[in-house]
Amino acid sequence: MESIYQSFNHVVPGVSGQTLFWVFTAILVSLVVLAFVKTSSGAGKSKGVVKTLQRISADSISNVVIRDEVDGYIPIDYLCLTASGICVVDIKDYRGLLFGGATTDQWTQVIDNRSYKFDNPLYQNKARVHAIKIMLNEEIPVFGCVVFTNAGKFPKDKPEGVHMQDVLEQELKLEDQSQIPEKYKSVWAKLKETIASLQPSESR
Repeated sequence: MESIYQSFNHVVPGVSGQTLFWVFTAILVSLVVLAFVKTSSGAGKSKGVVKTLQRISADSISNVVIRDEVDGYIPIDYLCLTASGICVVDIKDYRGLLFGGATTDQWTQVIDNRSYKFDNPLYQNKARVHAIKIMLNEEIPVFGCVVFTNAGKFPKDKPEGVHMQDVLEQELKLEDQSQIPEKYKSVWAKLKETIASLQPSESR
């Protein structure tokens, strides 16, 4: 351990390497704990959302990255081809009680009487929908959907545009997926090709 302490000795003048090491360790542990608390540890819950999306769509692609209008990149959890158009899906896996409004910049998560802020996911989803519309030149309808897993709940009014995992299929009320217009299929095929070309080579 002495060698580790020594590597911290001259980082902050007047503060011993041993003290800095334990301060750094405490901060790192706190960040890990906070990340665990804010998001659910159950990957199976997100898988439940994915299974529903696959069941209610004719085709889907996940974990894609597209370019925005200013040479940046936008990550997207899921894109689904449906008889109503292309659905841009964000999956959120937050524990505890959730509070937010459609026009509120930040929402609140409450766990064990402690509150944490997070950005309005509807704004993020709207930006992703806009990016896909630009890619498609609005050839077919594109709409957004923010899905929260059952790890959390909205004790008050749930914002419009937000769906919970257990009622996703009923709330979306999508048209019969066996009746996908040929134009939708054609546009979807081109979109998949374009997205595939944008992904990092190691992920293809």
